[in-house]
Amino acid sequence: LPISLIHLDHSAFCSIARQLRPRGKMSKAQFAEHGQRGGGYGGGHEQSHRHSHGHGHGCCGDDSDSEDNNALGGGGPDSEEKAHFLEVCYSFLEYSTDAWYDLGRFQETIQELDPLDKKLWNIDGVSWYNEIHKRVEVNSRFLRMFPNPEVCGADLGPRAYEIVSEVPKSHRVASRNSSKVRSTLRQFVRDWAKEGAAERKANYGPLKEALIRHLPPPPKGSKGEPPAVLCPGCGLARLPFDLVRLGYAAQGNEFSYHMLLGSHVVLNRSHAEECFSIFPFTLSLTHRKNRWDHLREIKVPDVCPCKALTPNSPLSMAAGEFVEVYKNQEAAWDGIATCFFLDTAKNVFLYIRVIAHIVREGGIWTNLGPLLFHFADVPNEVSIELSWEEVKPALLEYFDLVEEKMTVAKYTSIPDGLYHTKYNCIFFTAKRNSKPAQGYSNPVF
Repeated sequence: LPISLIHLDHSAFCSIARQLRPRGKMSKAQFAEHGQRGGGYGGGHEQSHRHSHGHGHGCCGDDSDSEDNNALGGGGPDSEEKAHFLEVCYSFLEYSTDAWYDLGRFQETIQELDPLDKKLWNIDGVSWYNEIHKRVEVNSRFLRMFPNPEVCGADLGPRAYEIVSEVPKSHRVASRNSSKVRSTLRQFVRDWAKEGAAERKANYGPLKEALIRHLPPPPKGSKGEPPAVLCPGCGLARLPFDLVRLGYAAQGNEFSYHMLLGSHVVLNRSHAEECFSIFPFTLSLTHRKNRWDHLREIKVPDVCPCKALTPNSPLSMAAGEFVEVYKNQEAAWDGIATCFFLDTAKNVFLYIRVIAHIVREGGIWTNLGPLLFHFADVPNEVSIELSWEEVKPALLEYFDLVEEKMTVAKYTSIPDGLYHTKYNCIFFTAKRNSKPAQGYSNPVF
């Protein structure tokens, strides 16, 4: 099922971090030796909850190395685009290298335990380590499927497949990109696993129900034109996929190459339901209820897109920053569904104005999400952080509210874990009025 990908401008700067090379399964002697050396702590730690639902919407800044960035891009007008794409590809390929930092830390922790504490813990340290390592290798094999030059918005040349599949010896993956690889694995649970069904129901369910109430698709079997619905910031594309199954013509828009590469794999390379096994929590030892929770196997996808849709199904993906991609598509959309997206704006007024511009009169905008504002703590970045009370009047300039309420939603939580990230979300459905979108915002990029 070839899901079409529309390539648009997606330039971003990459950054480089120190890394160690993976060493494979360990014997008891090697385990003890590595524990005495201290392993390493340099990278690979999970993203903070502060930006846990960002999907990498342009937020960058740590450990940058412009010289390496230029070397990856090879010069030319698309050099930044190529460099960023290759950096993302290499972050998937180097997942096991990044995991080595944590594995080393785990080993050191066990080595430093007093014998009485080890007895109380009652585990075989080597076996415990090797069980984690085996699952890291399974994740690594899955993630090595992701690099694909077809997803890149720039031409990588005749050696494209070779270039995206081999990490240069001198290259060091940025820690922020290593973190996004782990976030991508957790996002698969939310979007494409049975374990994420409750979370999807809470997050996507209200949006789908609102569209069915206020912008219903034509009856099955009829020749009516399906309403065109846009899903900005769609991550791994589950929401637009679900909307197409309901009878809509849906397009997902995503800025993050981590998400775009992940969605390409699940939409185009899943040959059956639950054909891939992943272990998204294998390096997450905190907030466990049961001893082996972190070793839990997750099978994806819960539904096979190639079998659920036909080759002519009206599903597409557009790569690029939302405003730049859609700013000229006046009245082109019947509806827009935004989930955990509104607060990715540097200037939310700009988002509202663009949405008003691209939704036809009488069209529907339905939204669910918090106001976390992703750029609030990013140095030297524009970030206008408003309350819902302040956002709402700008919305009412161009839309009439049909429904509004507060709802609670989780985000990429560990099933049965002792800690869950919950957000008090604004849910609303609004109908586009006749007022033309007016005014301009100062540049934010």
